[in-house]
Amino acid sequence: MKNTSKMIAVTALTAGLLVGGGAWGYQAATVDAAAAQAAGEKGKAATASKAKTVQVTQSGITLEVAKAQFDGNFIDISLNRSGKELKSSFVHKGTKDEGSAQIEHGSLESIDGFIDGKSIIELGGGGLGQRPGLKWGSGETPESARVLLKDASWLGGKGYTFPEKFQLKLKVKLTGVDKPYIVELPMQKTADKPVVLTDSLTKQAGNLTLKLGKISLTSTSTRVQLIAKGDTTERLFGMQYEVVDDSGRQLDYLTAFGTDDNNKEKALYNDIVLTPIHSDAKFITIKPFYPEMEAPGAANGAFKLDADGKIVKNYIEELEMKVPLK
Repeated sequence: MKNTSKMIAVTALTAGLLVGGGAWGYQAATVDAAAAQAAGEKGKAATASKAKTVQVTQSGITLEVAKAQFDGNFIDISLNRSGKELKSSFVHKGTKDEGSAQIEHGSLESIDGFIDGKSIIELGGGGLGQRPGLKWGSGETPESARVLLKDASWLGGKGYTFPEKFQLKLKVKLTGVDKPYIVELPMQKTADKPVVLTDSLTKQAGNLTLKLGKISLTSTSTRVQLIAKGDTTERLFGMQYEVVDDSGRQLDYLTAFGTDDNNKEKALYNDIVLTPIHSDAKFITIKPFYPEMEAPGAANGAFKLDADGKIVKNYIEELEMKVPLK
């Protein structure tokens, strides 16, 4: 197969849809950042403040911004839905057996993002690896949805970076509601700075080289930049990463994206945001692997699962990285 430029949303191990990637937010309600820090997560806590609750009502259905916080790595927004005669969850959870079953009235259909009046699809040159990304999925309850945004500043080249202040608009479309909901959120970069580790590490396995670019730690997330090169496009994009702390606790993916379009060397820049690292951790281990496919030799499709329902992983021990945090 021709070694052509590709881009990938690293969502095989996560839920949600990547449509477009961030570090600033709007406090629509009190965010108990102090509690998060007291719980022992690394980095400085996100700024907490009280602000007027953002609500939009039409056709008998109300959307409310329950939370929108920033931590220097990404934007994390919670949307709540309320109304009468809503028969299904806010985020439709389809199954393979349902096929093209109709989504119920009031379920989330799409979300478009705008910064200072301009669609995020048009920012940074418009390419997937140059513009901000927006991902949405199920929230903590059936009546909530989680929206994540991340900029393209860690994808090599000159990808779009969020300004210190801007107006974020979400255009939210619900099934069966004629007009989209317009949610306006004034954004401002937090004064607190994340802990950024820039001591790079490089590992090699055959002709494949993996470099750790940088890590950004906050009380609410961990952002990792990994740069891979030297193998075929399919092999580079097929490699995935598991991150564990020194107690063996695996960090969960929040959002991720990778592209080789922003540099002449065709190195694959992966920008991964995960759950936070505990403050007691002295190091983390990055464990690259290839997931085994259900159909032997397949390049895409379903992953093979073990007896516990977990993905079968073929680890690449030569590329494993132990990253000190202190």
